[in-house]
Amino acid sequence: MDIDQYIIDIKKFRAQADEYNADAPGAILEKIRLLTAAHMLMGRVSAVRDGEYLRIYAARKAAYAKARKSAGRGDKESAGELAIEEFRMLEADAMQEKMMWKNEFTSLREYIYELRLRVRHDMNTLGGGD
Repeated sequence: MDIDQYIIDIKKFRAQADEYNADAPGAILEKIRLLTAAHMLMGRVSAVRDGEYLRIYAARKAAYAKARKSAGRGDKESAGELAIEEFRMLEADAMQEKMMWKNEFTSLREYIYELRLRVRHDMNTLGGGD
């Protein structure tokens, strides 16, 4: 799984979709197709970022437990906190990436839904539907 390539493809699909006029029904359909492809890849990137965050979280918890176990009496809490200082920063960065991709995924899903409603409305209004 090449996440960097997914991100490049997501940018490409979104840039192509931005070239279409959102007021033309045929263009909206193509825009939906491109954004749906980007959305699928965003889901994969989001899942990988979730996994990265959880792995860092697990490593932090394990490092904390090991440091507490090996510390002398009375030093357990401070030893545990010192052992995980770097993990906390990595975890914060991973959480930021995770949330950014999750928010992008959700926002794009809502935008695609809006475009689909617009196409449905246009087909019923302009196409003589019920």
